[in-house]
Amino acid sequence: MFTMIPYRRYLSSPAKVLDSMLSDSFFRPMSDSLLANGFRVDIREKGDAYLMEAELPGMTEDQINLTVDDNMLTISADIQTEDKQEDGNRYYCERRTGHVERSFNLDGIDVESIEANYKNGILYVTLPKDKPVEKTVRKIAIKSDEAKLEAGESK
Repeated sequence: MFTMIPYRRYLSSPAKVLDSMLSDSFFRPMSDSLLANGFRVDIREKGDAYLMEAELPGMTEDQINLTVDDNMLTISADIQTEDKQEDGNRYYCERRTGHVERSFNLDGIDVESIEANYKNGILYVTLPKDKPVEKTVRKIAIKSDEAKLEAGESK
C-alpha cells in the first residue's frame, strides 16, 4: 500500500520537496492546495488488490487516458466543456478547458491485470497485487577432481 504514493514531477528534487513543505500553501485548506492539474483519488486495499477511485466529473470515457509506462500508472484527461443558454434578452455561456494528470508508482502491482471502468463521474481502477514468487531450493552436486579424471577431463 505504501508504494501507491502519487508521483509528482514538480517535486522531483529534495529541495523542491522541502520548499513545498515549508511554503504557505501547506497551511491552506485541502481544496486550495489541490493544484489546477489535479483531482481527488481514493485508494483502498481489498484482499489481493487495490481499488482506486478517481473523481473526474463531467467527463466522458474518450476524454480520459489511462496509461502504464515504466512502472507508472498515469491518469490524465483533457477537459473541454461549454454550456450555453439563451432566454430572451439573457445570454449565458460558460466554458471550461484544461488538462489534469496524476501518476502513481506500480511497485508490487500485476500490471498486465489492471482493469478500469467509468461510471457517474468516478473512474474505478482495480490494481491486482503481484503474486508472491515461491522460492525453490535446489541442491547442486559438487564434483570432485577425481570424478573429472574418471570422466576423461583433464585439469
